[in-house]
Amino acid sequence: MITIEVTSVNIAYNKGTVSGVNVNFFATHEHQTINLNGYIPLTFEEYAPISSDIESLKDKVKDKVIDAIVGTEAE
Repeated sequence: MITIEVTSVNIAYNKGTVSGVNVNFFATHEHQTINLNGYIPLTFEEYAPISSDIESLKDKVKDKVIDAIVGTEAE
């Protein structure tokens, strides 16, 4: 099982308007054999409904990470 921790949320602005949100995370396998870290960019519309629910935020990060891994072909 992989555990995801949200380490910070950075809100990006463009000319005084929120233009997006970067959710920084760290993920590790229970046996410490896999480690991931980085950030997942979200639109403000994706972020706003889950901003105060850390479990939903973790689930969103997990879904985006899985999509990125599955959608990437080995080179």
